[in-house]
Amino acid sequence: MVTRALVALGLAALGACSVITDSFVTNDFSGDPFPTYASTATGALLIGVEPAGFDSRVGVLDVMSPFTVIDPGVDESGQALPPSITNTTVTLRGRAATSAGDDVTALAIPRAQLDSKTVMQLHPCGPLMPGGPVRDPCTVGPEATQQPFRAIVGSEALAGDALRLRLGDDQLFLLADIGGDELDRGRECDAVFPEPFRGGGTLVVAGTEVGFSGRRVILQACMGFDTNAALPQTARGADINAVLSTGIGVSLLSSSAYDRYRLVVPGAPPLSALTDETVFFTSGPIVGKRVSIDRMALVADSTAAFRAPCRQVYAHNIMAYRNCGAATRDCPCSDQEVEDGGFCSVPAIVELTSPANIEMLVVPDTNVTLSALRTELRPDQPEIDAVFGTQALQTIELDIDYPHNRVLARCAGEGLGCAAKPALPDEDERDNVRSCILDD
Repeated sequence: MVTRALVALGLAALGACSVITDSFVTNDFSGDPFPTYASTATGALLIGVEPAGFDSRVGVLDVMSPFTVIDPGVDESGQALPPSITNTTVTLRGRAATSAGDDVTALAIPRAQLDSKTVMQLHPCGPLMPGGPVRDPCTVGPEATQQPFRAIVGSEALAGDALRLRLGDDQLFLLADIGGDELDRGRECDAVFPEPFRGGGTLVVAGTEVGFSGRRVILQACMGFDTNAALPQTARGADINAVLSTGIGVSLLSSSAYDRYRLVVPGAPPLSALTDETVFFTSGPIVGKRVSIDRMALVADSTAAFRAPCRQVYAHNIMAYRNCGAATRDCPCSDQEVEDGGFCSVPAIVELTSPANIEMLVVPDTNVTLSALRTELRPDQPEIDAVFGTQALQTIELDIDYPHNRVLARCAGEGLGCAAKPALPDEDERDNVRSCILDD
């Protein structure tokens, strides 16, 4: 038996696993150095998908889904066809650069070939109401502009390459990998997120137990960040732990995380003042309250020196310019580091500020998507508070570098309310980090 909602989002882990580094292997280069033009008109990253033996169709590329799914549709009685598993080659198709970004019928130009991939034939969405008729076709996007789709391309199909996302330009790239180590990339002003892939588990489909590796992209963040040293740390932002998805536009946020955000941004509206909104995931509709987050910082590694994400943002904004001492107001370094000169290393961060407000759909803490992710990722990760969608990444160029087990981020342009700040591992790198900040 298969639960479609869990398959579509890849949330059916039967136990928490640490990252499986052996799965990050390379294969023959699947793409080329030129952009594939996709569509994010509904929020989801829509591309053309043509598995061998099937017709070309509109699909969702979702890095949160471990599996690639082909929707065989429903039978004459309107029931979903039995699931099956096969190995096949999948061709990805994009649109011409000159076509309209919201024209999904133009997703016809072959752009990459993914050889010998595990593909599930499965109708990914369930009924709107329990016991109701099966929906066909499945759709994604806001209720008023939802778009039909018949495939999902998941992370297993992409794992041998590096996926570059320029979502603000409706572009993606499949690259062999990203060159340079963490220090080299930092000197190029990249914010490097090392070892972000987590999760993994097994799923039973058509009587076959299928394992999937830990490729959930975990991003920790500080909502409503403020680096004012005169404030107590509790007023400098709300810490959250999120999973990245390119299968949705608006991000999901738990109600308890939004409550923490309102403590540091009192002007944020209470949920009781907002109306319900429905957004369709690949697995079905999710109902919540839409809010706008005016500023948020992504943090590469909040575990370093046992600092939470908001504490890391505060620390980076001090260490990029100076050491601190015993007389410094709220020095983020340890007592021993203060005695040794007042320097402490800090991870990379990416600060996102207005005018690029981040749209989020606030859902109950018991939301099935968030609950399933928490179950899969325990005890390796803190509780999952959010799923970041494509709209949160509009101002960033993001590299999901599967072969090197890392994510890299840089701002997609000037004047976008984005500042990428590389890691500061030692004092010798301070001039470079400061030059990157000035460039932004």
